[in-house]
Amino acid sequence: MASKELAEVDINPFSPESQSIEKTKRFSTPGERKQVSDLTERLRRNGYVIVERAINLEKVKAVREEFHRLHKGLAKGSSEFGGFQTERLYNLVARTRVLDELLLHTDVLAIIESHLDDQIQLSISSSVNLLPGETAQAFHRDDGYYPIARPHEPLSVNTMWAIDDFTSDNGATMVIPKSHLQADEHPLSDAAIEIAEMPAGSVMLWDGSLFHAGGSNKTKQARLGITNIYCRAWLRQQENQFLGVPPAVAKELERPLQKLVGYWVANNFLGYLNESSPSLLLKD
Repeated sequence: MASKELAEVDINPFSPESQSIEKTKRFSTPGERKQVSDLTERLRRNGYVIVERAINLEKVKAVREEFHRLHKGLAKGSSEFGGFQTERLYNLVARTRVLDELLLHTDVLAIIESHLDDQIQLSISSSVNLLPGETAQAFHRDDGYYPIARPHEPLSVNTMWAIDDFTSDNGATMVIPKSHLQADEHPLSDAAIEIAEMPAGSVMLWDGSLFHAGGSNKTKQARLGITNIYCRAWLRQQENQFLGVPPAVAKELERPLQKLVGYWVANNFLGYLNESSPSLLLKD
């Protein structure tokens, strides 16, 4: 960069050059993003990608046992979309540390930051436990709450961690490949549907614009998944992380997770508190 451009960055933090430099500050490194380039390309092309056995079965067991405890006494859903035979729990960062490895998984963050080519934050983290007899969801997109005309640049990436095997019989997610690229607000009538089967410990990532739906559980066992949605750091989070993870809780998190829920300043100026980083709230 020429000396004039450096001076421009120093005196004008709003300049395109300054914003471009700030944008490089991410959770993943260029090397980590290069290692997952094939997976990222599949995500861009098809709208979704599965990383099989991203965590080992010992970790899967620990997550399953923790959510067996957390779901005890949990009410089932009360709407057709949410599922009358589905248990859902939200604000998971504040509830348990068993998911930290999943939330900060190196390959997952590298794929997401490559796909969005931007700084990111956690939008929402929740559990989805499909009980026997649950029916299939309607196809939908998860980024519809951002009122931007389609087609548009990707705004968010969803992840679904399989804590049980995901099969066509127990409600594996149904997807319509390449539908993240279409402008139509409804699935095409002749759209091809794929069932995202995957073994426990795997994770599926999909663009927030991809049409997808939870399947029906025709088995006699529950099917547990953990879904974490990540979005560009300059968008509003779906779940209010600052109320859900207040400073008293956030100060106990490792620094990358503090940043992921929003305790930092993105793009030079987004997230300030009294002209300082909100991370100051986390110091004794």
